[in-house]
This record gives sequence, C-alpha cells and structure tokens, in this order.
Amino acid sequence: MKKIIALLLVLAMLFSFAACGGGQPANNTDNNAVAPENAANTENNTNNTNNTNNVPDTPPEPPKPKYTNPLSGEATEEDLSKNCPFGIMTNNIIYAIPQHGISKAELVFEMNAEGNITRFLAFYQNITKDFGRIGSIRSARPYYLDWALSFDAMYIHAGGSSTANSQINKRGVNNINVLLGSNYPKYFYRDQERKKAGYAIEHTLFTTGELLNQLKEDRPEMRQVHRDGYKCSLSFTDTAQTANGTAANSIDVKMNSNKHTIFDYDTATKQYFITEYDDPMIDGETKEKLSVKNVFVLFTKYWHEYSGSVTLLADMSGGKGVYACEGKLIEIEWKRTDDGGLKLYTADGKEISLAVGHSFFCCADSASGGYEAK
Repeated sequence: MKKIIALLLVLAMLFSFAACGGGQPANNTDNNAVAPENAANTENNTNNTNNTNNVPDTPPEPPKPKYTNPLSGEATEEDLSKNCPFGIMTNNIIYAIPQHGISKAELVFEMNAEGNITRFLAFYQNITKDFGRIGSIRSARPYYLDWALSFDAMYIHAGGSSTANSQINKRGVNNINVLLGSNYPKYFYRDQERKKAGYAIEHTLFTTGELLNQLKEDRPEMRQVHRDGYKCSLSFTDTAQTANGTAANSIDVKMNSNKHTIFDYDTATKQYFITEYDDPMIDGETKEKLSVKNVFVLFTKYWHEYSGSVTLLADMSGGKGVYACEGKLIEIEWKRTDDGGLKLYTADGKEISLAVGHSFFCCADSASGGYEAK
C-alpha cells in the first residue's frame, strides 16, 4: 500500500513539471510572431508598392476653365461672352507707326485702303482701366463695317468715307464716332507727345483704357451687350488643326502691289512674330514685339468706286485663303455674314477651330496680292 501511495506521489510530481514545461513552446511562438508595430510597417510597405504600380504614365488633364475669352479661347476670371468687344480703327501707314495697345487685341484684321496702304481693325474683348494708350485712331471704310457687324462690336472710328458714313446707320452699326463733340476731347484726344515728335495731326488721335471705361459708365444707353441671338462664330482648340499642312516657318503676305506683312514662326514660343516696313512690328505702349498664334490670309476682291471721290470697296461674302499655325499651313475657304459672323472651313468642308491665342487676318487683294510660305 505504501508503495502504491509513493508511486502516485511521483506521478503527480511528473504531471506538475509537464504542465510548467508546456508553456515554453507558447513563449517561443510569441517571439516568432510579428509585433504590432512591425505589422503596420509591413502593411505600409505593401500599400506603397501597390501605389507605385498604379501611378499613371501621363499626368491627368488640367481642368477646363469655367470661362473663356470668346475672341481668343483663353481662360478668363469672368464671363465676357455677353459683352460687346471694342472694334477700333487703327492707323497702319508707315508715318503713323508704332500702334499703341495693339498687342492686347485678340483679333486684328488688316485690309487695303486707297493708295495701296493698309489699316487695321483691332478687336479688344476686355479693355481694362489700366490698359494705357490705344491708337492712333483712323476713319471708317465700308468693308470694316462688315467685320464690326460680324462680331457685334462697339465700332470706334474717326469719321469715314462718304460711303461708310452713309452705311453706318442704315446697317445698324453700333458705333462711336470719335470726332463728335460729345466724344472729343472728353474720351478721345490728340496725343501731345506725338505732336512734339513731329507726327502729322491725323496720326495723333488716341484714347486710353481709363477713358473708354469712363465712356461706358457715362453712356448707359449705349449698347454694351450683344444683340439678341448673337453668338460668336469662332471656336477654339488646344491642338492646332494644321499639323498635316505644308511648311510655314516664314510667310510673306502680299497685301497689294506694294504692301507686305511677314510672319516668322518662333518654335520656343509657338508664336508668329510680325514684320512690316522691314522692321519688327512693335507695340508703342508696351515696347514688345507683336506676335500671334494664328495667321490667316483671306483673299478678298477689291475695286474702286468713282462718285465725286474715289472709294475702295470689297466683296466681304467670302473666298479662298490659307491658315497657318505652329509652323504649318493649310488651304481654307472663308464665308462671312452680318448675322452668322465669320466661318472658316478646311478644303474638304470641315469647320476650323482656331488654336487658343490671338489671331491676325490679312485680307489680301485676290488680284494683286498673294503669299509665299517656306
């Protein structure tokens, strides 16, 4: 009996030791497990690897601007689409250069005048008070009225030919005649610096951004918003539609038998810099060389009318032309109406969207004008 009791005591002691020793494997397992901090690092590393693999090859497209300038497609902070632009008759005879403010015009139309000279109609969508001087301002011709109506502009001119003056009211042109006593010299003036420099009196008529804004404030009855149903006919794209065209790194536009306007493409800025009268075209206000994104040659039929005085007229219904952008040129057709505005088409009839930026239109004589591109 004593032997049995002793044996039971030994077995009890062995069982107790086994129970204590059974905890050791559990401790070893804990040592091999990943600590919470290490687990978090492992998870982060996994996520980082997944994120790296998901990075796109190309950056996302920037968001489209809420508002754009209707004459250039450039982003604006406010909606300008309902506002009439200013269309300002601008001198371009060699004795009147440089023009002031011209670099801020979104659209410039160069057209022939009597005597194989040219004048500009410059469109400004948003002239601010800090704009500086604008000019010099010259008289109207009937075919410039067509462009003013096409863009429903407030057309600024210093008188005009008898034909133009008779058509302004008949055709309902929203115009400001600078020479009227109610406008001059309050909002338009003779520039004293030019007079001292020896410019002829007809090349000294100017205004400023501040004066034009004051004019709008003082004349609430003047139509400053677009007529009902008007929509700008121009559209814009970030991609030039001339990519498949011929080389146009330099374009010499012959406006008539005497006047040339030259455009040289700059690959760094993707702009065409303008030369006339053998010198770079300069904005007299900013002193910067004038450059544009889009260049158009619109072949236009001109003829003279003799009725007491000689008046140059033009067929503004449309014709053929060329469009240059980013060093390439394509053939186009153009059409214009008072209500429908200016429409531009490729040779196969597709409507053209302009590249975002400023544009220059040379309305060259279809008989004596032309162009050379290389």
